[in-house]
Amino acid sequence: MSKYQITLTPVDKFFFGGDMTFKVGSQDDDFNDRYSSYIIQSQHFPQQTSLLGMLRFLILRNAGEKVFKDGRIIEKREAKKLIGGKSFSVNADHVENDFGAIKSLTHVRIREESNRQTVDLEFKPLYDKELKWENSSVGTSNFKEIRIPALVDYNPKKSLLPCLTDGVELSQHFVEDRRMGIDRDIKTGKTDKNALFKQISYRFNNKDGKQYCFVFEAEVDESIDLEKYSGQMVTVGGDNSLFIIGISKDFNDICSALPIGKAVYALSPIFLKREEVEKATFAITRLMPFRFLESEMEKTKSYHILNKELKRSKKYELYAPGSIFYFDDDAKKEEFIKKIEAKKDFRQIGYNEFK
Repeated sequence: MSKYQITLTPVDKFFFGGDMTFKVGSQDDDFNDRYSSYIIQSQHFPQQTSLLGMLRFLILRNAGEKVFKDGRIIEKREAKKLIGGKSFSVNADHVENDFGAIKSLTHVRIREESNRQTVDLEFKPLYDKELKWENSSVGTSNFKEIRIPALVDYNPKKSLLPCLTDGVELSQHFVEDRRMGIDRDIKTGKTDKNALFKQISYRFNNKDGKQYCFVFEAEVDESIDLEKYSGQMVTVGGDNSLFIIGISKDFNDICSALPIGKAVYALSPIFLKREEVEKATFAITRLMPFRFLESEMEKTKSYHILNKELKRSKKYELYAPGSIFYFDDDAKKEEFIKKIEAKKDFRQIGYNEFK
């Protein structure tokens, strides 16, 4: 296996979809009723499943016309060797999926480049101090009595906003791009009922001599020289957001995350069951929804969003980056870490990474 570092530099604005979408097609169904809206706002980071899909397509389109031509897979057996036969799926026993030559991805970060230095910005813990248990109080959660420690410099009137390791609030690294539109029928050109919509995309807030891009690593079989594809244009996320991909084998680990005592904090979104999280003595967390499209090479003829063969997964709740879990002894902390690492299907694509 060979490990590559991959950068994604946006060409223009970008849009990363989340749990809510615009109405899909003209049909009225349960999905549209629950998950459609006339205002849709991009996520700040692409989902790891989107990065995986981008990488699979990049390998496929460079495999030659005998394998892939005019947007269609010609030789399925060879394509399976390259990218596997299925998209990401959550497995009952949480074993890894088969993505062909792609072994694994790491979680995505923001890279900050300036004249002075290059640094990869991770999420800071939502609360980055040790807890003060000597002044703890008692509370109730889920009908259980719990100890609540004293939080130094915490203002309950202010939210604990997500920040990166440069000390800057996450949202300050981006600039909103707001656009209004009218939904028209693709065949007739007529304006649909309730057609007005607003879409909020993002751009990086490049200023003061600083430039930003996304960065992650991928482990790929040595039969594929991924570095040859560097400089190509790729799409990630919704609206066919365009990025220039940079790929290199020669790189240094410039992670800026720091450990905090007997605590574990999320560098990426983390999937855990509620009973597993309750092993922590105390936790400060944010939740985020996670859904993804499911496809299978043998069954899926078209990968367009309107294709009914593309199934939408059930909704999962992940613990957002920056969520922090505290423990009163090392044994409990190690047991908790084993629970995170046991979700091999999530870890394979860059989720469940921690410090």
